[in-house]
Amino acid sequence: MEGKIFLNGEPVAAEQARISIFDLGFLYGVTFIEAIRTFRHKPFKLEEHLTRLIRSFRAAGLKLPLGREELRAAVMRPVNAYLSEIEEDNDCWACINVTPGETFPHPMVRHEDMKPTVAVYAVALPYGEYVEFYWKGIRAVISTVRNIPPQSLSPRMKVRSRMHYFMANAETRKADPKATTLLLDLEGNLTESSGANIFLVNDGVLYTPTTRNILVGISRQTVLELASELGIPAVETDIQLLDIRNAEEAFFTTTSYCILPIRQIDREPPLEPIPGPITARLLSAWSDMVGVDIVAQAGKFRHKPTH
Repeated sequence: MEGKIFLNGEPVAAEQARISIFDLGFLYGVTFIEAIRTFRHKPFKLEEHLTRLIRSFRAAGLKLPLGREELRAAVMRPVNAYLSEIEEDNDCWACINVTPGETFPHPMVRHEDMKPTVAVYAVALPYGEYVEFYWKGIRAVISTVRNIPPQSLSPRMKVRSRMHYFMANAETRKADPKATTLLLDLEGNLTESSGANIFLVNDGVLYTPTTRNILVGISRQTVLELASELGIPAVETDIQLLDIRNAEEAFFTTTSYCILPIRQIDREPPLEPIPGPITARLLSAWSDMVGVDIVAQAGKFRHKPTH
């Protein structure tokens, strides 16, 4: 089935979901984004995602165009419409994009009466793109493209200005079309992938980059909470090549797949077993928390079209 798309509060077909070329989201890439998924047809940590969206907008020096209630309603319209047409044991993924709106003809001219553009869509989770990696593990490739330093643009704002991700991913695909990109900062510290946070495991301890130079992921925080409940020590610190080469386990975490084991980082020896024991414990605990066998669900619906 096709996704459910709402543009500025109105349902639209995909081919009609258009914005002006003079929208600041297009002209300057001033687009704020959040993505959520559901478990058992309930949005997971929606309030945390909305809080990050609101904070990102304020951090850019912009007046918040919509209240929290309006943002929540904007997300839930397509989510509820989509969920009403799928299986009870299936779930969905939804994305909200907010821009300051349209200006014309010169983007530097102030227009106080601009109306925000709010585009929200709910679609199938891309199970087929990642399900095999739950038991095979995915390869991660360190790109020569460096992450944008926090002195230039705070990585804690979730925005669509991601040309560096695009360039890094293009480089990664040359090495391995199925691999995921890893980015370092200007000092050579590990930051994140082009769409997920990363954890390493060594001597029974979880390690993850500090919040200084990464997007503070909602899924990342969920892993830290689960680790605390399971008694798994976790450390937020600068991670360098030495740490990567000594890792016993590694995994990505993001909204869609929650936790995904890493099989190999760059050209280092493969990590075995997949998933590692701590990765498996955390993924199992996440499934227990939401009442869904995350891996089994992805396997069952892996052949469903994503759009």
